Amino acid sequence: MVLSKQNGNSMMNTDAFSIDADQIKKSIESVINGHQTLAQLNNIDEGTLVHTYQGALEEYHSGNMAEAMTHFTYLVMNNPWRREYLFGLASTLHALGQFEDALIFYGYATLMDACDAGVTFRIGQCYLSIDKSNEALDALRTSVTQSFLSPEQPEIRQLALSLLDEINQCNL
Repeated sequence: MVLSKQNGNSMMNTDAFSIDADQIKKSIESVINGHQTLAQLNNIDEGTLVHTYQGALEEYHSGNMAEAMTHFTYLVMNNPWRREYLFGLASTLHALGQFEDALIFYGYATLMDACDAGVTFRIGQCYLSIDKSNEALDALRTSVTQSFLSPEQPEIRQLALSLLDEINQCNL
């Protein structure tokens, strides 16, 4: 893009732009009206996404959060309808101490499965980390209730109950 001044006014040389507005419009319409993902629009096959997801999990579990963040962000950008991608991004943000951002993506994951005690437990952890104890207590109690739903999640129930006990001990 080249800027020039003519008669005291800034002028933009639009010759430097080479976009096809009609193609962009069609792409946006495909995403919005056709419920296409960016991956579909760009012909990124499912195998590539699965491979990237496996890499993201490996990076996360090895503690390489910067790489995990890159992979999970790519996945969410290309297919925001996959709950595991949203959960992975939220978990990575959580691990990086970006609790408020993690809450946003845990919230999106919850919209896709409102009964997952594990996500609700992690929401409680994030609220606790940003000193929102009432919200944390609500989330942890909800997590305990959800842990009895099918499929039962007794390990999450135990974690939530332990954290609730710890909070109650601190408040005595």
